[in-house]
Amino acid sequence: MINWQECIVGISVVICVIWIMHQIYLFFHRIKKKQNPCDSCVSGCELKKMMDKKKEECIEREKKIKKNCCE
Repeated sequence: MINWQECIVGISVVICVIWIMHQIYLFFHRIKKKQNPCDSCVSGCELKKMMDKKKEECIEREKKIKKNCCE
């Protein structure tokens, strides 16, 4: 017979597995939408730094193209 403590532990494990799977899904969903997957990172992560740097380069490049085109 199953003890009530085993039921509680089993339910806790199932909830943790569901939460982990949800977080993994959200990570890949953000990548699919071309959003920064590290927006929710507490500490600095290399991927976030690389994406921010790339975004800045694109903005600078876009500004140069617009200036050259209009002159």
